[in-house]
Amino acid sequence: MSDGKELKEKLSELRDELKRSGLWKKNMPEWVTDYERKEIDSHHDFAEWLQFVYIPNILEQSEIPIMFPSKKYVALQAKKFFSEDVQKGRLLQLLVEIDSLL
Repeated sequence: MSDGKELKEKLSELRDELKRSGLWKKNMPEWVTDYERKEIDSHHDFAEWLQFVYIPNILEQSEIPIMFPSKKYVALQAKKFFSEDVQKGRLLQLLVEIDSLL
C-alpha cells in the first residue's frame, strides 16, 4: 500500500467529485446496513456504495497498513456504471488513481 497521506488526498478528491456530480447523499440509504437485499444495478447505487462503503473502508484500512492478497480494482466496476456519461470522466480517473495506490 502506498503513502496513506496521498491515498487520503485522493479519497478527499473523490468525495468532492461525487458532490460536484450531484451523487453525494446526506443520508445513508437503508440498503447499506441490509446489504443482502440489495443489488447494485445503477450508477446511483454505485455512487452510494462508493460513499457509504468503499470510502470509509479504504480510510480505515489506510490507518493500519494491510497487505492485500489480491487487488480488487474498483475503477473497472465503476466503468460499467459511468462509462457512457462523459461528465463522469473525472470520477473514473480518480478511481483509477486510487486503485493504483492500493
